[in-house]
Amino acid sequence: MSFACWIKSNTSAGLDNLPHWFLQLAASSFSLPLGHLFNLSLKKSIVPTQWKTSIITPVPKVNPPLTCSDYRPISRLTEKTIVKDFLYPILVHPDHCHLFHDQFAFRPTGSTTAALIYILHTLTKLLQTNDYVHVIALETVAFETV
Repeated sequence: MSFACWIKSNTSAGLDNLPHWFLQLAASSFSLPLGHLFNLSLKKSIVPTQWKTSIITPVPKVNPPLTCSDYRPISRLTEKTIVKDFLYPILVHPDHCHLFHDQFAFRPTGSTTAALIYILHTLTKLLQTNDYVHVIALETVAFETV
């Protein structure tokens, strides 16, 4: 993927203070080194601290915005790439899909609603034959740190 296609519109400078026009002009020179850094990060399973810092400017969908849902979502290019190229193929692979029958995240048809329906259905079935059921729920948020 070319770095140039990541720059879709006239945007403000980021933490590096590089203006949009400069990034657009130099994108062809940046693409190979940046691609190497991204691939190295994936290969080593290390995300540099500098990549975890950003300036986020909320972009409203309506004027004036009154609630959080009135703002456009934040693009997560790296997260989408990792899920598409690494996670999703494992989830749908015939040799492994039986291991992830209760996995709802990172699937096109997965949702928190589907996960809640599944857990409520499972609990209801278990409570028909047991006096009580222990539930341990864990949530990891790897990409949500800002």
